[in-house]
Amino acid sequence: MTIKKRALHLTMLCAILLITACGGGDTSNKQGTGDNPPIQDDIHPVKAMDRGEIIQTSNHSLLITTFVDKGADSYVDAISFRINDQTELLSKNEEVVTLDQLTVGAQVEAWHTGVVAESYPAQATAVKIVLLDDENSVDTAINRAEAIRIALNAQTEVNAPWAVKQAKLDEGNEFWLVEIVNFQYMDQPVTVRIDSKSGEIVPIVAAENDVFRLYSPQAYEELGPTFTVEGEARVFEAAFSWVLEDGHNILAEGHEMTDAGAPEWGKFKFDVSFEHATQPNIMLILYVSSAKDGSSEHQLIIPLKVPETLIKYSADQ
Repeated sequence: MTIKKRALHLTMLCAILLITACGGGDTSNKQGTGDNPPIQDDIHPVKAMDRGEIIQTSNHSLLITTFVDKGADSYVDAISFRINDQTELLSKNEEVVTLDQLTVGAQVEAWHTGVVAESYPAQATAVKIVLLDDENSVDTAINRAEAIRIALNAQTEVNAPWAVKQAKLDEGNEFWLVEIVNFQYMDQPVTVRIDSKSGEIVPIVAAENDVFRLYSPQAYEELGPTFTVEGEARVFEAAFSWVLEDGHNILAEGHEMTDAGAPEWGKFKFDVSFEHATQPNIMLILYVSSAKDGSSEHQLIIPLKVPETLIKYSADQ
């Protein structure tokens, strides 16, 4: 081989080695970083969630969680999905949807590339997000996703990922009951009750029957000498009565009005005061007086406790 040919051969070999080194040297996208999950040439899509809820949206990413019920070992599965130009965003009928339609509270099916950055929440690049139909097809002013969004927005003390344990519509009483759980406090689920017409958060019912819903006080709560009673009633002409007793004596009683008569649920709020009881256990009874004979109907009984300082046992009287 001549010197000229040998020089040309060496030049070509160096060029090939240089191109190979340049191509293999930049592995940042393939290996991934803490903020960017790795990207592979050969993508093998993995279905990460059959039915999860979008908990947070920001800058082309979706935080999706699901409650995994395993009894004492239950947990919150949470993945932050990065959305890029290759991500398919579809409806259940395989129609294209926009990122704006993927709102907090919406239920989705989620697929990723098969590569996940280990963190909590985990991080992955979304291959496909499918917007699922609402589990409850009943037409209400506040739908399921909106009810979940309201419940999540009310949680201001803990920012870590939440998951929806259940979200049920009580059609008869026109409210959503949303139960959510935070991965740091799995044994302390939070239940939020939401008016399905207005979206207003209303207190959880402490006791109820067909006529009364009591929000406070709670059963067996220790109270006195003055406490507030709050709730709703569906009563004729918006009128009802109540009595506080200790099994021996009537401690207090009265008549109240709600802000609406039946068939509407009317709100009420009133104070109860008493001096003392003859034992630690007392009962608050809400009832309606019969128009026929004045007897009490639709009684709702709430057991309560009295502080020791307000008890005067029978022998002391």
